[in-house]
Amino acid sequence: MGVISVVKIDADQGAEDGLEELVALARMIAYARQVAQDVKLPFATNCLDLALEAVKQEVGEGLTRELAELSSPVPQVSVRSH
Repeated sequence: MGVISVVKIDADQGAEDGLEELVALARMIAYARQVAQDVKLPFATNCLDLALEAVKQEVGEGLTRELAELSSPVPQVSVRSH
């Protein structure tokens, strides 16, 4: 039983690390989007909006307060294949 417990803890830590990395990625995209908007690059702004929404969708249920403030005007759409 001890081995199973250790594996589960490691898996939980890996999921938490992955979530933290996605939140960091979302922050970087949001910053780049703001810079693109400031220098009036509408195509880049739109592309970064889409990237930000894709990362937020990937986080899914793990959406945190930090990501809630990184909003963009892009409507929620599914980017998963059917």
